[in-house]
Amino acid sequence: MTVKIRIDMRLFGKPKQKDDTAEQIKILLDRFEFADLLNLCSEVIGRKLGSNEKERFERIEVLDFIWENYHKGSVNFSQIKDFAIRQGIVIQAFFD
Repeated sequence: MTVKIRIDMRLFGKPKQKDDTAEQIKILLDRFEFADLLNLCSEVIGRKLGSNEKERFERIEVLDFIWENYHKGSVNFSQIKDFAIRQGIVIQAFFD
């Protein structure tokens, strides 16, 4: 009996590409100011934070919300990237 090891797979069979994309998103979101994160939530994800009884959010709470929506498939890397370029957070060369 032979066992084949898949190098391109990570824990629980998640492909490496997904991990690389998550790392790119992490690096990109680090460039966002707090106001940019809130605008990303309202303009791209479609939910304005602060509309409930809690009016003030911490940066980590907003990032958690963005990651939750990324994992649910509500937002993807290209949407975050396009938003960042359109808002002048980064330039296209940042991704080259």
